[in-house]
Amino acid sequence: MTMTNSMTVNASADAIWQMIGPDFAAVDKWMAATPTAEPISGTPIPGAPVKGRNSFLIKKFQPMYQEEIITEYSDAKRTVSFQVTMRKTPKLMPLKGYDSTVIIEPISDGSSKVTWIGNAQIHWFGKVLSGPLLKSLDDGFIRNLEEIKHIMETGQPHPRKVAKNKAEGIAA
Repeated sequence: MTMTNSMTVNASADAIWQMIGPDFAAVDKWMAATPTAEPISGTPIPGAPVKGRNSFLIKKFQPMYQEEIITEYSDAKRTVSFQVTMRKTPKLMPLKGYDSTVIIEPISDGSSKVTWIGNAQIHWFGKVLSGPLLKSLDDGFIRNLEEIKHIMETGQPHPRKVAKNKAEGIAA
């Protein structure tokens, strides 16, 4: 099932794209669920800044992390797609991973539409949980958009990010 969410952000498409595209590996600067991230070594696809990133999750989910490999990238279209694989998961983790595409479209010089598209990959044994699982993932995509909007409009991480960093013992 494909989930699509969009939000208007009062910032230029170029400014938002800088954070989402060229600074892809620095997701830990704005995403609340990711206190730390690092680029994945290896050859990136043409035009992409990195091969991908490892997004390390908050302590309650450790040692699980997300390996995110860029599959499509366009500076001209301000679009990045990436395949997320859950790593170091519990044996019966119902979610294998998901694919995401983020698209930044200018509305005006100071306003843009940010769209987050996601498609979950669920293990066969997780099919019975697919409704709540998809809802949870979709809610996460909406939180991502809120966090992008907040940092782009205020210059500060979302209060959710600040609170999670504090809980994780990470300095602001």
